[in-house]
Amino acid sequence: MVIPLIESVIWAIVVMLVVIIVILIVYLKIFRKNIRIIDKKEKNYRVTVEENLIQFLYSEQDSIFLSDTQKKIIKKFKKGANSRRKRKIIGDTFFILSQEISGNMILTMHKLYEEIGLLKYTIKKLRSEKWNIIAIGIRDSRRFKIEKFKDIIIDFINHPKEEVRREAHLYFLELFGYDGLTFLDDLKVPLSEWDQIQLLGEIQKIENHLIIDVSKWLISDNDFVIIFILNVVKMFNRLETKEILLSLLHHGNIEVRLKAIETLIHFEVAESKYILKSKFKELTLSEKKATFKLLNKVATTEDVPFILSNVKNENFEIKHAALLILKRIDVVAYNKLEKVSEEDEDYTKIVNFLDVSYGF
Repeated sequence: MVIPLIESVIWAIVVMLVVIIVILIVYLKIFRKNIRIIDKKEKNYRVTVEENLIQFLYSEQDSIFLSDTQKKIIKKFKKGANSRRKRKIIGDTFFILSQEISGNMILTMHKLYEEIGLLKYTIKKLRSEKWNIIAIGIRDSRRFKIEKFKDIIIDFINHPKEEVRREAHLYFLELFGYDGLTFLDDLKVPLSEWDQIQLLGEIQKIENHLIIDVSKWLISDNDFVIIFILNVVKMFNRLETKEILLSLLHHGNIEVRLKAIETLIHFEVAESKYILKSKFKELTLSEKKATFKLLNKVATTEDVPFILSNVKNENFEIKHAALLILKRIDVVAYNKLEKVSEEDEDYTKIVNFLDVSYGF
């Protein structure tokens, strides 16, 4: 009696599983079909939006009133903007097309963006409690050059989420050029390397690099701002900041000091070697190595005593740099050096290498 009962239960489970599998297969087919239908509708609507937008931009109009064709197109866009899915398609299509036009057409498109009500949805995004929605709102404001949101977006430059901060920083640079850099005055948070790369990319797009005065940001309370501006100084050869660069050699943050040395090396500022040599014993190993990179650019015979004091430095890189520089600037002093050192095997190897590579 027990075995037939077990068999009945097993068969019941098998039948139930078969039914479930059939239902799932049917559901998946319906689901995939619906996806294809939705995808097709979206593609068709995207084409429609693009056609209407192009027609709107090229429709005849006088300086004050919209043409009848344009008014009809605005009504169509307003109707579509009520749907979240269609609203996204409209926004994306507007942005893509804005990359292919210029001049008054871009201004017309931006006005249309506001006219069909997309601006109010952007404001809602900026006032959202979700950081990802805020980021999208700032991105939309940036894409469509909405300057009137400046006072709202300034509150996001120190947002806890990096993605929100990044969009806010780019917003100010893209819309206001050099004037947009004033957001650095209130920046309290770090600027990641990726943030700096993006910001430098935007600054490069600005045509006149001579009008910007970056001096005040080189003495900022935010060390990340100083490091970023040092990149700007180096990129655009702002040598007029030399005195501030020299003062940064005494900064409390080692990263700032190293960046300042890197910038001074770029400009080959000879004055910096006196500061670095005078405090050489106090420097970190990274700063000492950077000092010899600088000397490789600006060293003269007056630096020979200092260089001689480091030809047997305990650090291999410094030792190699000192010997190489000495051989280049004062071969007589170099030739007077002992060629073999029993206490320092690396010294002997470096001297032999330099003699073979560069001649006795």
